[in-house]
Amino acid sequence: MTEKVSLFKLILAVMMILATPLLFFRSVGENPLKVKENATQAIAIVNEDAGTEVDGEPLAFGGDVTSILEDQSTFEWTVVGRSAGENGLQSSKYDAVVYIPSDFSDKVMTYDEERPEKTNLNYKVQTQLNAVNKEKVLLEIEKATKRVNHKMSSLYWNYVSADMENIRAEFDEILQKEQAFQETMLSFYKPSSKDLAGQIQQQTSMLSNLQNSIQQAYSRTPQQQNTLESFEQSLSSFVEYVNQYREYQDNQKQLLADIQAQSVQMINESTKNQQPRYLKSKSLFSEQSDALTTGLTQLNSNMDTNQEVFADLQQRRFEEVGRQVEDFYSFQERVLNFYQQLQDTTTLNNLQGSIFELNNKLAEGDGEIFNPPAPPEIPEPPKDGDEPGPQQVVISSQEGEHEPGEPSDPPPAPPNLDSEINELTAISTEIDALKETLTNLTEPTPEAITAAVNNIQTINDRILQVRTQLQGKNNSTENPLQAEVDRLLGEVSRLLEDNQTLIDKIDELTKQVETLTTENQELRDQITTLTETNEALINQLEMFSDNVSNIVAEIEDKESSILNSAALSENRRNTLYGYFSRGINNYKLMDLLQYYSYLDRYEATLNGMLTENGVKATVLQDEGLKNEVNEILKVSQTEQAEWEQLNTGMPNTEDALNTLQDSFTVFAAEYNQTLDDQQSQLTESLSAINQEATNVLNRIQQPEQAAPTPVSGTAGPDLVGNHKQIGSEIKSIHSFLDTVSESQNTIVSYTNELQSNVSNVQSDADTLNNKWATNVASTQLIRDDVFSVLGNAFVDGQSNGYVYDFLTNPLKVNGDVPEEKKASALPPVVILFIILLSSLLIGYTSYYFQNAPLWIQGVIFLLLNLIVGFVISLYGLDIYPLVESRSVEWTIFTILLLLAGSGLIRVAFVTHRLLGWFVSVGIIALFVTPLLALTTPNFNFKDPMSTVYMSIQYGSDSLFNQAVMVLGLVVIALTVAQVLLDKRSNRIKDEGTEAYEG
Repeated sequence: MTEKVSLFKLILAVMMILATPLLFFRSVGENPLKVKENATQAIAIVNEDAGTEVDGEPLAFGGDVTSILEDQSTFEWTVVGRSAGENGLQSSKYDAVVYIPSDFSDKVMTYDEERPEKTNLNYKVQTQLNAVNKEKVLLEIEKATKRVNHKMSSLYWNYVSADMENIRAEFDEILQKEQAFQETMLSFYKPSSKDLAGQIQQQTSMLSNLQNSIQQAYSRTPQQQNTLESFEQSLSSFVEYVNQYREYQDNQKQLLADIQAQSVQMINESTKNQQPRYLKSKSLFSEQSDALTTGLTQLNSNMDTNQEVFADLQQRRFEEVGRQVEDFYSFQERVLNFYQQLQDTTTLNNLQGSIFELNNKLAEGDGEIFNPPAPPEIPEPPKDGDEPGPQQVVISSQEGEHEPGEPSDPPPAPPNLDSEINELTAISTEIDALKETLTNLTEPTPEAITAAVNNIQTINDRILQVRTQLQGKNNSTENPLQAEVDRLLGEVSRLLEDNQTLIDKIDELTKQVETLTTENQELRDQITTLTETNEALINQLEMFSDNVSNIVAEIEDKESSILNSAALSENRRNTLYGYFSRGINNYKLMDLLQYYSYLDRYEATLNGMLTENGVKATVLQDEGLKNEVNEILKVSQTEQAEWEQLNTGMPNTEDALNTLQDSFTVFAAEYNQTLDDQQSQLTESLSAINQEATNVLNRIQQPEQAAPTPVSGTAGPDLVGNHKQIGSEIKSIHSFLDTVSESQNTIVSYTNELQSNVSNVQSDADTLNNKWATNVASTQLIRDDVFSVLGNAFVDGQSNGYVYDFLTNPLKVNGDVPEEKKASALPPVVILFIILLSSLLIGYTSYYFQNAPLWIQGVIFLLLNLIVGFVISLYGLDIYPLVESRSVEWTIFTILLLLAGSGLIRVAFVTHRLLGWFVSVGIIALFVTPLLALTTPNFNFKDPMSTVYMSIQYGSDSLFNQAVMVLGLVVIALTVAQVLLDKRSNRIKDEGTEAYEG
């Protein structure tokens, strides 16, 4: 039967060992390392923005805010209605709901007003979330709010840059107008002067042609004169040769007629051609002069207009400095307000978290500030003589006891001893109870000892009374139950001895009582001192209780003041009201004072939001900063010099233009007068020349008169005289031609002078153009200065978002923050834990069944380790997947580790049970260290099992070979130790058997 029970136990233990890893892995699940998220990661957006209108164009920023909230967010943002959002919040569909108010766009567009109004984004967080998820939601909302603020700041900068772009466009328009004016002026002067110069050049060429014609006619005069001289020289010989002379005279007459006719024709042509040319030249000069005068007048008018525009531009430029300073300070004030708002919001969020944490602590408690304990009851000291002294119970032996009667004596009636027996039994019971009481009395007190003495005295009296009764009954008659009486007397004697023993013990206790009495007196003195101290402490605690009550009252007043603050948003007020309404039930002084300090800082922040920021006003009113801003935005010395140069050059240009106009008017009048005079002289000269030439021609062409009868000696001289008269008239014609030539030279010189004056006009026009070009260049510089202000905000007509991001967040903080490096490789704590359980179970079981045959123990031990090791490895590879070679290493190391752990526990228990328990605790501690390393950052111990497992799982160089060698040596050493222990046990058994047989 015993063998069957042992076999049943063995089978049951083996089944439990094999079932343990199966049940364990089923309980931890298929993926125990997977972290389940209990939050929905969804936030609802209730967009109630009604939009606004700017310059007749509708704007709605609520939709833009929705896309900004969704950007770069790990949460899912969904736009819903108010009822759907609140219902989803109650049904845990959303972690939070963000409300965009209806006046969102209106308040956003108040940035350019004198006191822009801030807009609000309200939100509600789901109350079912735990602290971690609630913190995640609040952090995500805070990040989303920062993104919205960032985009709104970029939008504001976009509007500022758009205004600057409009100013640039206006400056471009001004510059274009000035350039157009310069081009118009240049196109007026240069072509007009060039046309006038061309016309004058054409007039000069016409006059030159006329002069050449006259000079050509004049060039023929010497030839004619030579002919006449030759005629005069031959006239004397002509007299001699009359016939030849007549023929020659006819030919000469025809020749002179042809020459004179040709000269008359040339003179007539010159006269006819001169007048139209003169009229045409004069008309053209008059037209060009009028056009030039009109152009100069218009140019002068444009100069006046341009000077006014330039003065307005200069005035606007100087006034723009003041506006830029005001706009800069306005923008700087908005930046400071936004910074202060963000700082206040961050401070309120931090303080609110601390307030909520301390409020949760203070809300937990019994609600009692302090109840002073009741004063302890001090026992009265025993009075002298009250403490009974131990009484000696003296029981003498019975004298004159009768011998038992003979059998032949008649048996007397037995006395009734029931009452004495019952009494002795009760006394015996009481004595046993008293003995037990005294035995359990580890710290005797005077009251207990006094009670024990009284009980012993009562028992002693009762024993004496029973003895007297028994003696009386024994002496009165012969007792047939003498044996029973003797037995009872013996019992009485035993009880008396016990009583005496108790008395002795009471004596000892009495001495202890005396010692205790002395110590009690000392303790009473100490109690008196402690009582006084206690009373003082109670008074102090009562005073502390009053102070705590005052602190609580101050805290409640502070909470009420915070809830009633006008700077507190409705969302914060609702949240704080939920915490403040719970009351204070924990009255730890440090928590109360810390809680009050957080409330005070919270209220101070709210009050600071309502009051004017003196620091901001001081910064904005700082003269040094104002001077720096004015120095940056004011008109620089270079620009001022250019403005002065333009301002000085424009009047000079206008004066030069007026002088040029006056000079040209005088020159045009003088030129017309000179041209008229020369034309009159030329006309008169040509008329005189024409008349003389006609007379000569008439004389030459006169018909021949009847030749008189030649008189000897008179015809020759007359003919010579006629020829002399003709020669003198031709000389007169030549003198007239010289006069005409001189007049033509004078006209050509005047024409050349007019051409030089026209060139001077063109030169003055170039000078005016250069000065106006300087004006345009200065305007260009001013335009470049205007374009340099936020010039990079628009590139190719498109807004540059990078610049807006820079203007919104100009500061970039870089630094190296030492971060705690979390190991991505985690030790297989699941495998280590089941190996620990299996090792303990196999070790305990093998030790429990150590009386079985060795081969059975060895087979069961090895099979259990192999089967359990394979099961652990198979399930472990599902949790920690590995390649095939590493899976084999994992399995072998797991089996060897399980074999070594269970073997170590068995050998330790076989050696000594206490050693076995110590080794079990050590193995448990060794296997628990990976959990400590994961949960406690400052725990740096690295256990060898995790190191080997992680080298197999993650490392490129596995420690499998070294681990197998070490575990193999451990298993061999444990096997040798087990064999030696078995031999020692067998030897002890053999020696015991031999000793028993001997």
